[in-house]
Amino acid sequence: MARDPGAIRMKAVILAAGEGARMGPFTASVPKVMIPVGNRPIVEYAIRALVESGVRDILMMIGYRRERIQSYFQDGNNFGARITYIAEAKQLGTAHTVRQAKPSLEGRFLVLNGSSLIDGQFVGDLLDHADAPAVVIKESDRPQEYGVVTLRGRNVVGITERPREVLSNLINTGAYVLDPSIFDFIDRQAEEGHHDLPSVLSEWARSTAITAVESQGTWVDARYPWDLLRLNATALQSLQDVRAGTIEKGVTIHGRVTVGEGCVIRSGAYLQGPLSLGPGCEIGANAVLLPSTSLGKNVRIGPLTTIVNSILMDDANVGPSSVVADSVLGSGVVARAGLLAASGPADVSIEGEYHAVRQIGALIGEDSELGNGVSVDCGTVVNERARASSGARLRGTVPAGAVVL
Repeated sequence: MARDPGAIRMKAVILAAGEGARMGPFTASVPKVMIPVGNRPIVEYAIRALVESGVRDILMMIGYRRERIQSYFQDGNNFGARITYIAEAKQLGTAHTVRQAKPSLEGRFLVLNGSSLIDGQFVGDLLDHADAPAVVIKESDRPQEYGVVTLRGRNVVGITERPREVLSNLINTGAYVLDPSIFDFIDRQAEEGHHDLPSVLSEWARSTAITAVESQGTWVDARYPWDLLRLNATALQSLQDVRAGTIEKGVTIHGRVTVGEGCVIRSGAYLQGPLSLGPGCEIGANAVLLPSTSLGKNVRIGPLTTIVNSILMDDANVGPSSVVADSVLGSGVVARAGLLAASGPADVSIEGEYHAVRQIGALIGEDSELGNGVSVDCGTVVNERARASSGARLRGTVPAGAVVL
């Protein structure tokens, strides 16, 4: 179906109210949707995808640390959107969240999850089926972690959240076309104690045809901290090649690399894209940056240090002769010389539950400080504001504010 992006009048509801507790140390001061991947907050990709597809009227459902969202996006004008914020005092579930938007909605509307990385094609595929209720589905190799969709032909029969027995690898992406008739079902399910959209849609599907849309667009979901690395690598696939700042003689750059304003890359450094360096970064002499790595604003990388497939958020500082692989370092993390955050398989504990992760380095929360020669075992979670003395070995889970000698 051909679409004229300029003719779209449908509103979109973006779910961005939750904390995202399963993100471990990275939501201490920001909501999950504002965690940066590819040097942009996750939710920014949804906003840009909507605008690219002609949907500019956006209702942003906010709650936890909502000021971080509002101060960044403001009225949406800088992103080509018109954003209205609706604050939730309590997050009971996705259906409850959508219910709060009812006074601002007329006719059919879109619903998107603000913590999934999507592109314009994903939104466009959903809009191609916007003449009736619809849900975007995807094949997944982890269907047991999502809502598994049961189909009859092209229509949804039901959605089963995190099923014990997986009968299909088709999952619900949390992207919908809905119409006002759903609010009666939301209210009915709420009376029975169900506040999630999958439960509502499963009941709605008994009387309403809900189309299952298989999109070829980008959809990458962030449930756990290690998922951020997949989102980051995906975001960097569309990276623009930009050279700003000061690049000294003897620097080697291969592939697509964005170097922000005010950056300084010292002689002998080796950069292999895709890489994104935010403004004000300094890369020391003979440092090595390998795919797929994002450095936020004012990040400092010492001489002879190697960073690979990692996210270092704003103001992080990694000293000389360090190795950081498959890791996420929060804003303001300071690691002195000789940090070793190598990568490998690990059982990672999040919210008291262990997860087998095939390849992971360190997950270090904001404003943590590590002394010289600190080693971090694969899959270690260091919560915010922790301190580690020189020579310490970190493993397992380090509590927020802890001191490791």
